[in-house]
Formats: sequence, structure tokens, C-alpha cells
Amino acid sequence: MRLESTIDEIHAAGAEVIALSANEDVRQAGMAERWKLRHITMVSDPGGERYLQAIGLFDPDERGGIAKPAMIVIGPDGSEGYRYNGRDFADRTTDDEVMSALRGLGLGPVDPGLGESAVVIPEDLGGFFPVANYVPYFNGNKFAAIAIGGRLDDEASKKTAHDHRVMAETSLDAWNTLNA
Repeated sequence: MRLESTIDEIHAAGAEVIALSANEDVRQAGMAERWKLRHITMVSDPGGERYLQAIGLFDPDERGGIAKPAMIVIGPDGSEGYRYNGRDFADRTTDDEVMSALRGLGLGPVDPGLGESAVVIPEDLGGFFPVANYVPYFNGNKFAAIAIGGRLDDEASKKTAHDHRVMAETSLDAWNTLNA
């Protein structure tokens, strides 16, 4: 959602967003619809066999196999300009780091347009994180990070708590932008 809310800035930096998931096509399309991800190309990789395993982003032990949270900026020549591997489902990079890596590529703007998914999404498709829980979840993350960060002594742990708070705040900002 954070990427969708800053898609104009991403396109201005010459990039497009591709989201890889271990979900089946129908679950991937359902998630994109539920979260209003209109400008993000969703790629389904069940079992991680096409892409996720090859790039070290498949966790076979979690819920029968899931994609690990990560962000990779790939240059036009195929080289990695930036890579962030999350440690768990809630560990995300900052928007500033990603945008800095994108701008560093020096690409011209793109206008990818909008595509329609050919996947038919059943009305009763469930199992998603409920939309109604988004704001309370990230508010809880934010305030937990503030509280825990205030109890820590070493700078590395304080930075981790700070980064988690910023991730929660930018997620809430994205929600507000997309739902205004």
C-alpha cells in the first residue's frame, strides 16, 4: 500500500513496481483488489519455484511456504541497485532508502498505464488480513515501537525500534492518502 500511495514518485524516478508472492493467481488478484493496488504488477509464484527461491526470498517453513518480505531495486542492466531482506513479516525498509536507490539510477520517467487482471475473483474468497484491521494494526505497531524504543539502551536496538515506528507511520500515511 505504501508503494501504491507513492506511485507517481516511483514512476517519475523511472521505475515500476512488481510484487512477487507465493499465493495462487486468484489470491494475488483478490489481494490487489482488496487493497486497491491499481498500479502494481502482481506476480504469482506458488512454491517459489519460478522466482522467489532463485533470489533467496522463499521461506518453505512458514505456513507451507511464503515469500519473505523484501525490496529489490533492479537497474536496466539487471544489476541490483538496492536490496533489503526483511527478518519477519513486519520488517520493512523505508521509503527514503528505496527512493534514493531509484533516483541513483538516473532513469527517465515512465508511464506504464493501467492493466486489467484476467483473473476472476470469487465473491467468497477469504483468508486476507481484514481491511478494517489495517489502521488499528499499524497504530499498535507504532505505539509499541515507541514504548519499546524508550526502554532500550543500545543505539542499534533504538534504531530498529525507530525504523519500525517510521514504517508504521508511513503505512498509516499511505492508508490516509489512498482512502481520502
